[in-house]
Amino acid sequence: MRCIVCGKEGDFKICGSCFAERNTLAYLPSIEIERCGRCGSFRFGKGWTKIDDVSAIEKGVFENLVVFPDFNVESFEVLKNSVVVTGSIYGDRVSVKIPLNLRIRTITCPRCSKESGGYYEAIVQIRAQKRSLRNEEVESAMKIVEKILGESDGEKDFLLRFEETNSGIDFYFGSRKIGEKVSKAIADEIGGSVFRSKKLHTRIDGRDVYRFTFLIRLSEAENYDVVLKDGKICVVKNSKIQKGIEIITGKAMNVSGATLIAKKEEMGWGVITNLDESIAEVMDSEGRIFHVPRPFGAEIGKEVFIFNFEQRTFAFPKDL
Repeated sequence: MRCIVCGKEGDFKICGSCFAERNTLAYLPSIEIERCGRCGSFRFGKGWTKIDDVSAIEKGVFENLVVFPDFNVESFEVLKNSVVVTGSIYGDRVSVKIPLNLRIRTITCPRCSKESGGYYEAIVQIRAQKRSLRNEEVESAMKIVEKILGESDGEKDFLLRFEETNSGIDFYFGSRKIGEKVSKAIADEIGGSVFRSKKLHTRIDGRDVYRFTFLIRLSEAENYDVVLKDGKICVVKNSKIQKGIEIITGKAMNVSGATLIAKKEEMGWGVITNLDESIAEVMDSEGRIFHVPRPFGAEIGKEVFIFNFEQRTFAFPKDL
């Protein structure tokens, strides 16, 4: 079959090239794209997306491009004031250039509007019982917050502010769900218990609006601190999950709610110099000799931590 215009052999009465010269294969109406002047995200439909300007324009073109039904579009290229659309029709590969009438309108997205207005629904507080937070705990919490916010793009998924107080740190989040997610992740990572409370903030359209507080309470005792639990003296082995070891029997213990006896940094150290069935002789770093209840894992020559409790001296191996 020959093209009725140019006579080229093909499978159609008119070849694609001749058809493209005489018909409109693609058309773009005027396009208006909304961009947030604060965070740079773009609005498409009912949602907002954080992409660069070039990607936003290409997305706007893609969503608004109107093509002839038989024109199979393969690609398009956005130029300054036009778009080149390439595809196939009636056996030929053709490119057509169409005008681009584009306007980018700057507005403020709902998320930035809430953030700039000081909006928040949740406070995540981190406190440690009878001690200050360690730098490692604060750094871990900050990384968790950064990671969760980086994976969230909801309208209220933002950190309004971060505050350091005498007793700990506070995070103010735009979303209750983010506050809940962050508090759980922090407790899972560095330990502690989460206590949730809420307070009536205002009423909107007859509906109560609450602000939520998620308090993460870290234990006073840390790894290798000594605690008293159910009358037994234990070494904390994993403060995150509140696990410890009784120093005399070596029995694993849950030390949640235990009473602190001695902090690791406040204990002395020494070496086991002699042993019998129930007593260990220990020489401390100053050369003094103590006789203590034989701890689990005791061996002559082993280094031990030394502490006092109820006017008695105790010790346990450093590798317990």
